[in-house]
Amino acid sequence: MSIFRATSIAAVLACAAWAAAAQSAPPIRIAHIDTFSGPTASTGATVAKTMLYAAHLINERGGVLGRKLEVVQMDNAGDSNKAVAMLTSTIDQKINFMVQAGNSGIAGSLLTAVEKHNQRNPNARVLFLNYGSALPDLTESKCSFWFFRFEAHQKMKMHAVAEYVAKNPDIKKIYLINQDYSFGHEVSADAKAIIGKARPDIQFVGDDFHPFGKIKDFSPYVLKIKQSGADTVLTGNWGNDLALLVRASKESGLSTKYITYYGGLFGVPTSIGTAGENTVFQISSWHPNAPVEDKTPELEKYQRDFKAKFGEDLYYTSILVQMDMLAKAIEKTGNAEDLVKIAKALEGMEYDSPFGRIQMRAQDHQASHPIYINQLVKGVKYDAEGLGMGWKTVAKVPGDKTVLPTACKMERPL
Repeated sequence: MSIFRATSIAAVLACAAWAAAAQSAPPIRIAHIDTFSGPTASTGATVAKTMLYAAHLINERGGVLGRKLEVVQMDNAGDSNKAVAMLTSTIDQKINFMVQAGNSGIAGSLLTAVEKHNQRNPNARVLFLNYGSALPDLTESKCSFWFFRFEAHQKMKMHAVAEYVAKNPDIKKIYLINQDYSFGHEVSADAKAIIGKARPDIQFVGDDFHPFGKIKDFSPYVLKIKQSGADTVLTGNWGNDLALLVRASKESGLSTKYITYYGGLFGVPTSIGTAGENTVFQISSWHPNAPVEDKTPELEKYQRDFKAKFGEDLYYTSILVQMDMLAKAIEKTGNAEDLVKIAKALEGMEYDSPFGRIQMRAQDHQASHPIYINQLVKGVKYDAEGLGMGWKTVAKVPGDKTVLPTACKMERPL
C-alpha cells in the first residue's frame, strides 16, 4: 500500500470519526428567560417562537461547530426576582448562554446578577444576549463585558424619529402620552430634547402619563389631545394601552397621526383594527414590506416560513440577527465554552444580515442597524394579521445616523 493511499484512508477515517462525533456531540444550550405568562404573555409567546425559529435556521444548515442549538425556555412571569432565580437554574444546568429582552427592569436585574456571578465564578461564566430591552443605560452606565444588545435602544430610535420629523414640515404640534413607568418617562424627556433640537419650531402641546395597563376608557385623554390641536401623537405605549388609545381616537373622530414604538407587536394591529388605517406609524428594525432590493427573496422566505409555522408575521428580526452573530462568533473562536473569546469575537463585529448591515460597537456592546418608520396602510404585499392592511416604509434611517457617543466604562476580564 502506498503512503498516499494510506494517508487518504486515514483522512477518510478521520473525517468519518469527526462526522460521527459531531452527530453525537451535545447541543449548545441557550437559556431563554422571558415573560411567557401574565398580562404580556402574548408578546412572550411571539419571542419564544422567534427564538425557536432562529435556532431552527441555524440547525438546518448544520448547527455550530457540528453541534445543534437547543433553546431552554424559562418563564420569569414578568418578575425580576423570578428571572434571577431562573439565572441560578441556568448556572446549575451549566448553560453558558442566556437571552432575554422586553422589560428593561428585568434586564437590569439579570445584568447585575450576571456581573456578580461572573466575577465570583470565572470558570462558570454566563454570556447575556439581549434582543431589545429599550433602556439606554444597559449599554451606558450599566455596560458590561458580558452583555450584548442587538437592537437599537430607545434613544437611538428617538433620533430616527427626529430625522423623520425634521423632513416632514406638516408635523407642527406633537402630543406626548405614555405609560407611567421608566420607559414612558424616558420617551417623553427624549422626545422634547431630541426632536426639539432637530425641529426647534415644533410645539409640544401635551405631556401625559397614565397608569400602566389600568385605563379602560381613554376618551378623557383623547379629548385633551383634540383640544390641544395636535396633528401628531408620539407614544411609547404598547399592548392594550396602545390599542384602546387609538380606537378611542377613531371613535371621537380625531384624525391625529400616531407615531408608536410598538404598533407592530403581535396582536396590536388586530386590536387597533380599521382605526389604524393611515393613522398608525411604527418604528422598527424591519418589516415584511421593507424594500431591501438585493435580498428580498431571502427575506420573503423568512416571512413565509415563519407565518406558515406559527401563524404570525416575523417581527423580532433582532433575535435572528443575535443568534446568527453568536453562531459566527463561536465558529470564529472554534470553542463554544470559551466565553471570553466569544465575547471578543462579537466585539466590533460587522454583519451583513438579510435585514441590513449590523455593527456591534466594541466600546459598549450596542448594535446599530437601519431603522424604518412605517405606516399602516392598505394595498401592500404582506398584510398584518389578516387585516387587509400592512406596513409601508415612509422613511429609512441608516444605522450610522443613530450611533450616539457612549459614556460606557467597561471592565474587561484579564
